[in-house]
Amino acid sequence: MIRYYNKLILSLSEIEGHPSLLIHGLTGCMFHCFKCFNYEELIEKKHESYYTIKDLLNYIVKQQDLFEYILFSGGEFMLAPIEDLIEDLTKIKADVDKKIIIYTTGIALDKMKTLTDLNLVDGYHIDMKLPYHLLSSDDKDLIEMTMGIKVKDLTLINQLIDSIKFVVKNDQGLSQIRSVKYPFLDESAFMECKSFINSLNDLYNKNITYEAHTFIYPEGDKEEG
Repeated sequence: MIRYYNKLILSLSEIEGHPSLLIHGLTGCMFHCFKCFNYEELIEKKHESYYTIKDLLNYIVKQQDLFEYILFSGGEFMLAPIEDLIEDLTKIKADVDKKIIIYTTGIALDKMKTLTDLNLVDGYHIDMKLPYHLLSSDDKDLIEMTMGIKVKDLTLINQLIDSIKFVVKNDQGLSQIRSVKYPFLDESAFMECKSFINSLNDLYNKNITYEAHTFIYPEGDKEEG
């Protein structure tokens, strides 16, 4: 069973021009990215009170006129067991005619493929933490600083690249690749990310959007430097 954060967000800013319902799954995360905005509340905190899929459906059905899209985030929502993802998304699709988009790092490509094949997800927004395609084994410290994990090699990075390629190739107009402008990264890093996505658009004859978002320090956290 997937547990959901019991604060649902109706947003006009997540997807410009499209009112959306943002839902956070209490599914944990394998990364601890630099100054993660949600880490303390959604990852570290133990939630005694939470929503179930039944609670979500009650809200979604009653309030469905207020939003066009349903957005799932985390943590990393795709860490939930595939059986639970299929069950919950199937129930939502059966009750309301809404587009479903999942925010993800791209860590679970096999699950992404399964949900896409079952027509349970209409798009993915992938957080591209670094210009993955340019990284080498010499960049382990940069990976740790950015993503909060130690890597022995580039196996994980290559998996994330494969997920990005999958999302671009299969985009039906609702997917997106995005980055956060971490303060220790040069602007050229995001130019390289954009160039990489543009090359995939050319390869797959797509027009997926790449966006680099301004970094925001968590509340109460002082800017460094």
